[in-house]
Amino acid sequence: MIILAKKEKVKKPFYKKWWVWAIVVIIAIIALNPAGGGEDKADSTKDTKNEASTPKKADAAKKEKKTKKVGDTVDVGTVAYKVESKSVADTVGSEYLPENAKEKYLVLKVTIKNNGKKPITIADDFFKLMKGDTEFNTDSVASIASNQEKEGSTGMDFFYQELNPESSLTGNVVFDVPESVINDKALQLQVQTGVFGTETGLINLN
Repeated sequence: MIILAKKEKVKKPFYKKWWVWAIVVIIAIIALNPAGGGEDKADSTKDTKNEASTPKKADAAKKEKKTKKVGDTVDVGTVAYKVESKSVADTVGSEYLPENAKEKYLVLKVTIKNNGKKPITIADDFFKLMKGDTEFNTDSVASIASNQEKEGSTGMDFFYQELNPESSLTGNVVFDVPESVINDKALQLQVQTGVFGTETGLINLN
């Protein structure tokens, strides 16, 4: 009787098995993806920050460009403003109907020109006094009284007047404010287009 010897099965080394290499490849792919994604995310965040800062720089440049001084003309939209002169007073108006200041009157002689294609109505809302982020409104009654000082004027021939295209008008804008405000180096007149002030400009007063 012939007995055949049983062949012993030889095991392959683990590194020759296909599934070992498949696992290695998968791990490598997983390890690489977060790094790539993080880089893309960082680049995206950087681009977003750059895009966000660009409009702010443009706005700052635009604001700086529109800052003028007494005697300069500042164009705001289709309206041109010019502060001709400034003065300080305790009273304004005619000798018969004077207005007395609670503090001091800052009287600004302003010329407005309409460079647009439609008439505009001049209102006291077009003007604000600015000291940093503090704002002061006009004294409407004192402004009208101040414009009455012109011979034959009712005081209503500046504010609430309709100004046609290519026409200009000069009148007084009056603020009742403390003397310390009037003398502040940072004091500015803000001018705007329309009651809602969609566009504004600044004029340095000191």
